[in-house]
Amino acid sequence: MRCTLSACADADAFASFALSCARQGADLLLCHPDSGHADAGHADSGMGEVLRAGVGASGLPAAPPGATLGATLGAIDATGATNVTGTTNVTGATVITAAPHVHTAMPPGWTVWPGGEGQGPCCLVGIGPRAELCLGDPASDTLPPDHEPGPHTDAALAAFLGLPPPLGAHSTTPPRDGAPLPWQPARADHDIALGFLAYTYGLPRFGIRSAKPRVLPHALLRRYHAVARWNPATGALTLSVHPDAPPDMAVRCARLLADAPPPAAFTTLASCAALPPSLDRAGYTAGVREVLRRIRAGDTYQCNLSTRFGLHAPGLDSAGLDPAALSLHLWRTRPAPFHGLFRIGGRHVVSASPERFLRVDAPGGGPARVLSQPIKGTLAFGPGTPHPVWHPGLPGLLAATPKERAELSMIVDLVRNDISADCAHGSVAVARHCATFRVGGAASGLVQMYSDVTGTLRPDRTCLDLLLSAFPGGSVTGCPKRRTLAIIEAGEPHSREVYCGSLLAMADARTMDASIAIRTGWHDAATGRFEHCAGSGIVVDSDPESEYEETWAKAANFREVCA
Repeated sequence: MRCTLSACADADAFASFALSCARQGADLLLCHPDSGHADAGHADSGMGEVLRAGVGASGLPAAPPGATLGATLGAIDATGATNVTGTTNVTGATVITAAPHVHTAMPPGWTVWPGGEGQGPCCLVGIGPRAELCLGDPASDTLPPDHEPGPHTDAALAAFLGLPPPLGAHSTTPPRDGAPLPWQPARADHDIALGFLAYTYGLPRFGIRSAKPRVLPHALLRRYHAVARWNPATGALTLSVHPDAPPDMAVRCARLLADAPPPAAFTTLASCAALPPSLDRAGYTAGVREVLRRIRAGDTYQCNLSTRFGLHAPGLDSAGLDPAALSLHLWRTRPAPFHGLFRIGGRHVVSASPERFLRVDAPGGGPARVLSQPIKGTLAFGPGTPHPVWHPGLPGLLAATPKERAELSMIVDLVRNDISADCAHGSVAVARHCATFRVGGAASGLVQMYSDVTGTLRPDRTCLDLLLSAFPGGSVTGCPKRRTLAIIEAGEPHSREVYCGSLLAMADARTMDASIAIRTGWHDAATGRFEHCAGSGIVVDSDPESEYEETWAKAANFREVCA
């Protein structure tokens, strides 16, 4: 059953409703309501004009299926700097010639519509879980001995989603015969599965076994008795109720909407106390220097290094942190396309990510389009930075920085390679290379740089095949991926948990949207700890102090709001 709770709910009304639902255990995926948040340009689907000829953005040849990084990037010079155009400056940084700089609105947020309706970004509220798959939860008393991710957990994900056993880049499933897979597109919001894959889910696929302590599961997927959808463009708030839901589900949700009080102003927590980071300034800059040594030794040419920050923030029973209120507050005040909130027992994941990992849609039942929007390149503005106030010249300043452009170009090629095995031959392409957008807020925030990497999903592949082939995302690992993951595991004293994993919504085999879980934290009510990570991409001309300052700026969401 589908009903309309409100034909014209504004952002305040929806926020009140979502907060009331979340405090009763609902899960949230929230796009930002102001889709025009930018200084120029517009936010489109990213599926427009692409470069499909023999040369892609920045002079890179289009990646054929299964292409290797070495074959597509060309030479890596003796210092480890990638020479994309044949010219390298005296510092060893790559000088890239590309199309004129494009400054856009924030990339669209969560866009997943059953049946290929494709009506733009939306917010989803999963109410009353009716089915759950939770893999490798360290808080479980019944953790099986083979809880580490592998082919058996891949098969469990597929079974939960009603999909054939996945292939994936490292799967033991026999190859399919290439015939198109039959599937029935989902026709209702209550068919959508919401959840996340933690970064830790991807490690065993590359032969990495981590013994670092965790508090979160490797993977979580849920389907619900009801899913509420809010369309910011129209104000329509609808509710899709599963036939097995309690008979009063629609009435209860309508009452929540009618009775929900306006969200109170979120205040910083007087009881919060900062915890020592896993890598302080000295430790992080030493880690950067070690990565630079590994780059010069030829082990990697870009590596994402993170540190974990933390607060002691007791839960609501101690008049402390309310994760649901924090999530809605960030959504209203810190614009980003991919906000999310998930509850796992007494723990909550809170995400305010600006980055799309993978989207797949098939409008009108046609070919399934793939979109990835990797982010690399960051410029902070606001008090305490070299740019104390926002001004329109900042995006161009970021886009003209050779080191930042080189970072993105390396990752774009990695992403092309990651999606190529599951995309039709010749369909992988790049558009809007080194485009920029602003995220965070008007007073302080970040200018970020990204590209659109597009393709067409092969008819014998599913969203899950694509997700597992590309996981974890290249923008938060580095390249080459396998060797770089090992360097990260050795260099970071903490488990990344869900950070650098992916929050996702999947409706059917050809309809999915997934974020990169950056600007993401987790709260454990039992310990009162709220922890979050931040990191930066290290290339040959990285400056250790500058990289630490970048991680500090990226951690501002939680630091400034909570402490």
